Amino acid sequence: MKQQRSQLLLPGRNQKDLVLTVAGNIVKHLGVQMYAGRPVPAIAELISNAWDADATEVKIQIPLDEAWDPTDSNHFIEVSDNGNGMTWDMVQNAYLIVGYDRRKKEKTDKSPGGRPLQGRKGVGKLAGFGIADTLEVQTVYKDADPSVKEKTLIWIKMDLSDLKKVEQGPAPVDVVFAGPISKAPKKSRTTKGTTVILRHLHERKARNADNFHHSMAQRFLLIGPKFHLRINGEELREEKIKLQWREPKHGWATDNVAGCGPVRYWIGFTENPRKQNEGELSGILIYTRGKISQEETFFEISGGVTGQHGLRYMVGMVKAEWLDAGTDEQDHIATPRDSIAWESPEGTALKEWGQKMLRKCLSEWAKFRASLREKQIKEVNPKIQARIERLAPSYKDIAVRFVEKFKSVEMEPTEFEDILSWFLDALENATLRSIFQKLRETDIADLEQLDDLLSKMEVRTAVTLLQIIDSNLAAIETLEKMHRQNAKERGVISKHLEGNPWLIDTTWMLNKAEGQVATWIKREFGLEKKGTTGDADRADFFCVGVGGTLHIVEIKRGAHIATFNDIEQAQKYRKYVTKRYGELSDPKSIKYAHVQSHLIAAELHENAQSIKQAYADKGWVFFTTWDDLIERAKHSHNQFRKILQKRAKEGET
Repeated sequence: MKQQRSQLLLPGRNQKDLVLTVAGNIVKHLGVQMYAGRPVPAIAELISNAWDADATEVKIQIPLDEAWDPTDSNHFIEVSDNGNGMTWDMVQNAYLIVGYDRRKKEKTDKSPGGRPLQGRKGVGKLAGFGIADTLEVQTVYKDADPSVKEKTLIWIKMDLSDLKKVEQGPAPVDVVFAGPISKAPKKSRTTKGTTVILRHLHERKARNADNFHHSMAQRFLLIGPKFHLRINGEELREEKIKLQWREPKHGWATDNVAGCGPVRYWIGFTENPRKQNEGELSGILIYTRGKISQEETFFEISGGVTGQHGLRYMVGMVKAEWLDAGTDEQDHIATPRDSIAWESPEGTALKEWGQKMLRKCLSEWAKFRASLREKQIKEVNPKIQARIERLAPSYKDIAVRFVEKFKSVEMEPTEFEDILSWFLDALENATLRSIFQKLRETDIADLEQLDDLLSKMEVRTAVTLLQIIDSNLAAIETLEKMHRQNAKERGVISKHLEGNPWLIDTTWMLNKAEGQVATWIKREFGLEKKGTTGDADRADFFCVGVGGTLHIVEIKRGAHIATFNDIEQAQKYRKYVTKRYGELSDPKSIKYAHVQSHLIAAELHENAQSIKQAYADKGWVFFTTWDDLIERAKHSHNQFRKILQKRAKEGET
């Protein structure tokens, strides 16, 4: 950025008058380290300043959804408000004094407009240095300056590198402009209020726009008709949290913290755990004077609490104005203004109140969830009930006791249903074994009992096979994704097919992998992996024995078009293995009477059509496209699934 020339047009003023008064490494400790990598709380400090200046609107410009580049002049953060602004004297005697306690100096905890002041410790002005190297301030006071008979613009700039050099005492401030707005540089501020610009940003990772909006909205309770906040032109967006349980059901509840004062609160639980990795936070937020004074907390609640599992679902807010009251009273909020001094007597009292409240809510929520699970099992999922009814009488009693015992265990309703389903699988298998035993013991002449037992066995077998078919269909979907994404053969598709060879042929359900034959082929044709760039182009295959036939399966990645040479290569593998089997003289050697090759690719080149048909007619090499393979596997499994579903349904009636 081009350096602006200093213009000081105010009578009796000297640029040297403006200095940032610091001691030692105060900027490093209270700005850089405290807010490093935390743009939301750093910018929130600037918003608090705007609130205290009676602003009704704050506009934020910030690069979102893209990585920040400190060398890019277009990557900066700008926070602009329409508040009262500052005069030269205000900048010199208040803003540039680190640790300036406005409430104590001015003997009021209200702004000129009657708002409760949020600032107190006088260090928020340093927050910008936690995320940027350069801080610029342009401010226009609401009233005219008597010395120039019009409103004035004060434009200053501070660089972190200059401030760090100061051992003790004043730090340099660059005055870009100070004078009447009629003579202000082009594109500079000329209306009342303050603009803070942060340049040479530290963070390089992209910030998600939605998460930034939600995080910023959490920091203030005062956003509304009298205090608008816009980010990149959009109104601040709060996260819409759908609650499953809430105390109270609407609005805020009121309570009292012994020896401290009143609190207002609400606590709720979501239906599913909060997704921390997606920016969804759980915990209780505590506010004072409309601003966050404690980020997400559980009041250090200890283990062994009923429903503690619910902490992952819990959200809530607490208002405690006595944490920072008046002008002379001690406040109980730590310096960054986003955490409470829990070690203080007031902090300890609030913690104990919070723990008691959380225990109560967790217990009530656990009971509520248990009632939901019970209702779900009894009303929402009749299939589970039907499975329990089909069990043998002794196992049916076990299932009922399981439901009664575990319906109050803290877990997701869907998780409970899965666990119950697995438990029923075991009981159903035990029931099947019981049927087998009764079949063995039943007199062959008792046709009625035999018919009943065989029918029950068929139903249970159908249900079990349905689970297998559903698992197979999931595997087919995975294979299809690999094909569509042109996944590499080695270590991905081949491993999937070798473990599930029925995808190639549904009769290959029971098979024996022949690793020895695969080793023969690799050594003979130089296909062993060597750790070089050529490995990606090597053939990938596996061998499987089914009955008296050995199948050599060579696969090509999803987009590969098989050629004449590919078919010929598959035939060479078959001929070589057949030759090796013929040379085995040991009668105990494992060998197969027939050897077939299979080639799988996206398409077959026209130059290979004739040889493909000729080799297939002889039973040597069979070619299959990925689309045919997947469609054939889907079709055969879905046909089988329909038959099993019909049989299982018949057993329910």
